Amino acid sequence: MKKEVTGLLIGGVFVLGAGSSVFAGPPLTNVEGVGGVALNPLAYVANPIGKDETGLFGNTIVSKPNIGAWHISLPDSDINWEAAGVNISFFNRLEIGYSHESVDIDNYAATPGTIDKDNVSAKLNLLAENSFDMAFLPAISVGVIHKSTNFNTLVDLNLLNDNSGEDYYAVATKTLTMLPVPVILNAGVLSTKGYVRGVLGFGDDRDEAFFGNIETIPIENVIVGWEYAGGTDVATGFSTHSMWEAHVAWMINDLTLVASYADTGAENITSTFPPTSFGDGWVISAQYAF
Repeated sequence: MKKEVTGLLIGGVFVLGAGSSVFAGPPLTNVEGVGGVALNPLAYVANPIGKDETGLFGNTIVSKPNIGAWHISLPDSDINWEAAGVNISFFNRLEIGYSHESVDIDNYAATPGTIDKDNVSAKLNLLAENSFDMAFLPAISVGVIHKSTNFNTLVDLNLLNDNSGEDYYAVATKTLTMLPVPVILNAGVLSTKGYVRGVLGFGDDRDEAFFGNIETIPIENVIVGWEYAGGTDVATGFSTHSMWEAHVAWMINDLTLVASYADTGAENITSTFPPTSFGDGWVISAQYAF
C-alpha cells in the first residue's frame, strides 16, 4: 500500500496527502493492541481504507491489517517487556485488535519470572474528524479492552480481586494544520481496575484517569511527540504511578521505526510493597501497515 507521505505521527497518526492537503490516517498498533501511541489510544481507527484504495482481498469494507512489535526496557527494576499485536478495521469505523505481552521481571520475588498478558480490544469511531463540515470538530471514539494475565499471586493472597478485567475509554483526537508544522492533539479518559495496566492483576475498585498526547511533524517522515497516562488506584494500597514517554519515529514507506524514552516514576520495583512505579527506561518498536 504505497502512499505519498507528507508526514507521520507516531502513536499512530500518519498524515497523508499531496501538495497542501493533509489528512489524518491510521494509528500504530500499541502495546495493548489498540490503534494509538505506545501507552494511549487515539480516536482514529487503525489502517483505514483510503480514497481510491481497497482493503483486505480487494474489498472496501475490511481494512488490511496493521501489525506492531514493542520492546520496553526498565533497567531500574530489571524489567524487559515485549509485546506484539495486530489491528483490523471495518467500514473505517470499527477497529478490532489483539496483542500479547510478555513481561520478564527478574528482581521481584512475587513473580514467576515471566508474566503473560493478553488483550482483546474494540474501538468504535462515533464522530469522524471535521464532521458536518465543521473544521474544528475532533474525531471522537469509545473503546473497550479485555485484559487477562497469568499472574495469580496477588489474587491468591486476596490482595487483588481477579486476574482479568476490562478497561473502557473515550478519546478525542484533532489534527491542526494551520500552524507552522502539523500538530496532533489527543486527550481522553480511561476507566480501569488494572494494577500496573493489568499485568499484576485487577482490583475491586474502578478508577478513572486522564491521558493525552502532543505530536508534531517537524520534517517529512519524522515525528516527535510526547504522551502522558495518569495514575490509578484500584485497591487498598495498590496504585499505579502516572507515566509519560517522549518519542521519535521514522517511516520508510509502510514500515515505521520508533524510539522512545519512558518514565514510570522515581521509585523502582523493590522500593515499596506493593510497587507503584518502576523507574525509567527506553522503548523501541517496529510497525508495518499492509
